[in-house]
Amino acid sequence: MLICPECEFENPNQNKFCEKCGTSLTHKNCHQCGIQVDLSAQKCHNCGADIAQVWKAIIITQTEALLPNSPEINLQEMGQEEVISGASPLAKDSAESAADMIIEEAEEILEFSELLEAKIEVDLQSAAEVEEVELEDTLPETDDPCQKLEELDNSESITADILSPMSEAANTENKLSSNPNDDLENSSTASEQYLDSQQRYQLLETIPPKNQSEIVVVQVLDCNPLEQTPLKAWLRNNSGNFRPPTSSSQENELSGYQNQESQFPTSNQQGETTEIEALIIPTIAEPYVALYSQLPQHFPTVQDSWRSQNEEILLVADYSSLPLLVDLWASEHLSQLQILSWLQQMTELWVTLAPWHCCQSILKYENLRVSQTDNNNIKLQRLYSKPGETQNLQDLIKFWQSLFEQSQRTQFGWITALMQDWRDGQIQTIEQLRSYLMTTKDNLQPQPPPTSAPTVLQTDDTSPQIVENIETQDTELLPIQLVNLESAGKSDVGSQRDHNEDSFGIQTQIENQETPTEKIIQAKGLYVLCDGMGGHASGEIASQVAVDTIKQYFKVESSWSVGLPSEEIIREAIIQANQVIYEINQQEVRSGSSRMGTTLVMAMVYDTKVAVAHVGDSRLYRLSRQGGLEQVTLDHEVGQREINRGVEPEIAYGRPDAYQLTQALGPRDENFVRPDVQFFDLDEDSLLILASDGLTDNEFLQNSWKNLLEPLLDKQANLEFGVNQLINLANQYNGHDNITAIVIRALVKPQQD
Repeated sequence: MLICPECEFENPNQNKFCEKCGTSLTHKNCHQCGIQVDLSAQKCHNCGADIAQVWKAIIITQTEALLPNSPEINLQEMGQEEVISGASPLAKDSAESAADMIIEEAEEILEFSELLEAKIEVDLQSAAEVEEVELEDTLPETDDPCQKLEELDNSESITADILSPMSEAANTENKLSSNPNDDLENSSTASEQYLDSQQRYQLLETIPPKNQSEIVVVQVLDCNPLEQTPLKAWLRNNSGNFRPPTSSSQENELSGYQNQESQFPTSNQQGETTEIEALIIPTIAEPYVALYSQLPQHFPTVQDSWRSQNEEILLVADYSSLPLLVDLWASEHLSQLQILSWLQQMTELWVTLAPWHCCQSILKYENLRVSQTDNNNIKLQRLYSKPGETQNLQDLIKFWQSLFEQSQRTQFGWITALMQDWRDGQIQTIEQLRSYLMTTKDNLQPQPPPTSAPTVLQTDDTSPQIVENIETQDTELLPIQLVNLESAGKSDVGSQRDHNEDSFGIQTQIENQETPTEKIIQAKGLYVLCDGMGGHASGEIASQVAVDTIKQYFKVESSWSVGLPSEEIIREAIIQANQVIYEINQQEVRSGSSRMGTTLVMAMVYDTKVAVAHVGDSRLYRLSRQGGLEQVTLDHEVGQREINRGVEPEIAYGRPDAYQLTQALGPRDENFVRPDVQFFDLDEDSLLILASDGLTDNEFLQNSWKNLLEPLLDKQANLEFGVNQLINLANQYNGHDNITAIVIRALVKPQQD
């Protein structure tokens, strides 16, 4: 089935458009330039942006994978609790087997496999007849695998497809444990370019020669990213129901040779056998599935897994684009609390990995990545195992010490104390380590301000009188008044574009009021920023039309003269801008990616009150000394939409269409535009930053606000110079897109009686 990226409706594989909403199932819009591209394309042909869904393929050559001594997991029986607690009698065995699967050889099993294959003959009859597999009588009757298969279902003849699982029938039924790779020998072209004979996963690098039990990791391009794999479908509905197998019967052992109808059939509540329940997870995937169900924020998403003649293949999320932990560790801007958080994450990962003998996964610099868009969580690219070699706590602490040495970062005092306590034998268990880290976190947390001294009232006799029970006294909050409102904006084409599709507009009215004792202002301001799309001259036209329409609307809007407009009026202004661009598209008979459109983010300030509205992925941030940098708007794109529905950020932004806009002005009529509008008060000196995605991409503002933006809160700071510096550095950091910013500085103070 093809899962629609817009409405998630399940469509037949042959569909080119979603039956429910009409979204294309073969093309998408580039997240950078908006032009239409093929779903299987690796890069945008217009702007060169990476748009493909790429997976890491982990391949192990291991005959053991096909034979009885290798335990398999029946998805019908899975449950998470026993994996976590180790209560299952086979939990430890399953973990060790999965670890052995990664690196150990199985020569005896290889001999058994060769003997078995030598005993199988394929009797090819006429095209209308079924091919049958017959076994010679050289093997003992009780050990005859094919005889056992026949006993499982006497009404079904066992065909040559048993040993060629990637046959047409197997492809149709999506068997996990029987993948089309077995037919690759008959197609040298496919074997050179694709990981599977269905030609879904295209190799992006050459697979080197492999020895038995050797692991090879390569990148593959998903040529059909909307097609949901059986494993992914099962995990979506049963992610909390995983456990190792509870039996290792001969039927389980031979399941890799069975066709789907006889492969662990199970029944639902209506007594019907379900396909997903009958799937088998290859051994190499067991620890990944189990560990992801426990800590999805740290382990890679499992996309697909299958078994060929003498290989097991696993596809997981590719984290190679994420920064290495060791590189971030060296940053001079990194806080002690962040380093402490990473140490706590590694401690919990150590505990989780230990039952699977995979603690080695934490001890490799190149395997530790950090997702800066997901709370700076550590991401493990893959699992490493050393079966039989016990990892103890000293290995973890020594690795922490090496991180400081590798990054040439000076150790904090509490780290030095931790190392010394460990050497002195005061930290010997995980619980002791956890306790130390938790105590350190409490000590590093900012302390609350000291409680104010009791209020002193001056009486007529000039003697001070302490007011008791001050908690019962009503606190009177002084109203806040605006004392300064300034703004500056700039737009730059960027270092890689030849034209600028961004536009912005600023419209302010400021009146100074002075008294003998103070100077205050009454002010209002309208600030609009748009990021156009559509290629050629379309983007800049759409963005400028939107800016001009909004400014013109509020020039004549009477309610704007006495306070902020209502939410309804702000929405109406945005809908009007959408209608103007939409009518241009209709008049010029534009279609598909040639239809012009634009994002929009706007702020309206009236004294100390602010209204914010947006459509698309242009953002507004608020910065204050107490609150730091806060993202006020949420992007209207597929990834954020999925997060709003409760999907994990890693999964939501693992989709190939994650950055595709769900809203924009112009391409569609008013029924498809739903602006977000919100209001807040300015209760302290603040900067409001409106930004296009050329400025916000790659977490530029999150990583730079301390040095670039916070100094602009000072009234003496030159706002225009600060904005120019912001744009220039963003060009060095990003530069792949147009860059536009508006910075508003609002200074306030309590109003005096």
